[in-house]
Amino acid sequence: MPRRTFLHAASAPIGLAAMQRLGLTASTPRSPAVHVGMRSSIVVIGAGAFGGWTALHLREMGHDVTLVDAYGPGNSRATSGDETRQIRCGYGDRLLYARSALRAMTAWRERERQFGVSLLNPTGRLQLAPNWTPSLRATQATLTTLGVPFEAMTDGDLRKRYPQMNPDGMGVGLLEPGAMVIRAKQAMIAVGQAFTRAGGTVRIARVHPGSVQGGKLVDLQTDDGERIAADAFVFACGPWLPKLFPALLAPRIQVPGRDVLYFGLPAGDQRLAFPNFPNFSEERYYGFASIDGRGFKVCPTTGTTSFDPDVDERIISATEVRRARAFLAQRFPSLANQPITESRVCQLENTADEHFIIDHHPEMSNVLIAGGGSGHGFKHGPVIGNYIAKRALGEQTDGDFDHMVRLAR
Repeated sequence: MPRRTFLHAASAPIGLAAMQRLGLTASTPRSPAVHVGMRSSIVVIGAGAFGGWTALHLREMGHDVTLVDAYGPGNSRATSGDETRQIRCGYGDRLLYARSALRAMTAWRERERQFGVSLLNPTGRLQLAPNWTPSLRATQATLTTLGVPFEAMTDGDLRKRYPQMNPDGMGVGLLEPGAMVIRAKQAMIAVGQAFTRAGGTVRIARVHPGSVQGGKLVDLQTDDGERIAADAFVFACGPWLPKLFPALLAPRIQVPGRDVLYFGLPAGDQRLAFPNFPNFSEERYYGFASIDGRGFKVCPTTGTTSFDPDVDERIISATEVRRARAFLAQRFPSLANQPITESRVCQLENTADEHFIIDHHPEMSNVLIAGGGSGHGFKHGPVIGNYIAKRALGEQTDGDFDHMVRLAR
């Protein structure tokens, strides 16, 4: 099969309706191959990075779409609810994801202009390690294949370029200057607003699968007993997926928690503020320079193994604060005694192999499951939303990507 790829199929980040509003033209879309008509009613459950973008693309394709979320777009319980997320092409040897991220960068820029909201910060990304690892070498090869600029740095390079950082123990660095930070919460609110402007309907409600007839889901049931019927359903509700389909997805998706800390910068010292320092990552921590004056973001790569997004408190632990301060004292000494200015407690929704799950429910042919973002899904939003929309409509997508994100693996 020619590698049109999922990326090529999803490379038009602005849908037909939006293109018409902008005075552009597009070729006539192919008719859906299976169960939905030219104008279908579709319910998307979950207004996060996967669901929100999927709903927007489906609406721009001309379908009647209802977007349902228990708490609303951009809410603080969502996996995509923190202030910032990263977009980068460095993905080891996972070329399909790297290609997707590269497409997504273009899509994010176009959507930022369309939304009229400032979302992107061109920060760059610096990966740190004691030595050149197989993963870093694979990232170099992938970036070379895609023509993405990067710079290999020695200990001496790091010390000269970034005197505000102590690179002791980190002998090498891989800089991807084109990486960016996205204002995540603002982005998801903007997607929800664009969806409603396009004629979509947003419902704030907790729902559960309702009745099933003939191997198809007929409707959803809300907590207050209302029924929401549709031709097709997309469950893109992240860490809530194992709750909705426990037998199918609880063994496949884990929901760990992470404490996210923002440390204030010393008065008058902007060396660790955007744009003076890139995103960074190493084995124990990753983080971003201070953006919008929030503080220097520090995130551990480990944490609690199980988190309930509905009921668990979003309060950082004293242990994580001590660990983060010890890390800062070593790596960024100017922040060692600075106060925490903001904090978040976020959750991931991880699959064992960190691949997405995007596939039809094995017992309900008109139900598509889209999840397993595994900490790297947000950046793909405008591209993956188009892909999910096409899968929900039964349109042809890239076979290699379909195989990678299949449910049975």
